[in-house]
Amino acid sequence: MKVRRSLHLVRRYFGSLRARPIDDATSEWVAATLESGEQRVWVAMSRADRAEGVAVARAFEAGRPAGAAAASEWRAAALLHDAGKQCSGYGTFGRVVATIVVALAGKSRVRGWVGAGGVRARFGRYAAHDDLGADLLQAAGARPVVVAWAGAHHRPDRWASTGMPENVCRALAAADGEV
Repeated sequence: MKVRRSLHLVRRYFGSLRARPIDDATSEWVAATLESGEQRVWVAMSRADRAEGVAVARAFEAGRPAGAAAASEWRAAALLHDAGKQCSGYGTFGRVVATIVVALAGKSRVRGWVGAGGVRARFGRYAAHDDLGADLLQAAGARPVVVAWAGAHHRPDRWASTGMPENVCRALAAADGEV
């Protein structure tokens, strides 16, 4: 699992370095998927996070579980799962450092730094991007399942609380390189 996660992070790093603006057809697809509050959160995300969201949404659509309807809220959940990363204010290189800090100090410990000052708080916000993304989406009036997935996407023990079938949660996580 650690090797798979490491490979995902390496792919994500190189993908963020070459992230291009989203083309018009993709922008229209995203706009047709997201509701107005969700769209406001989307626009505030970095170019790399938007590109990652599109890649995850497309991978989810390609691997959607048999018999699972094409629900726009599931695509929206894929597009916005990392919305909370914007709260750290880090770009690619800051995120690399934050990822290393999390690996060395432990995720739960770094998540606890959210209320600290300075750079520790930024590391904490990066580590807690799932909860912060859920808060952002909730405040924007996003659909409940979109909010729930942002808060649960790194924590399988929370999947049952999302309101989505487990096979959809698993497919979303797989599309994001998590399982």
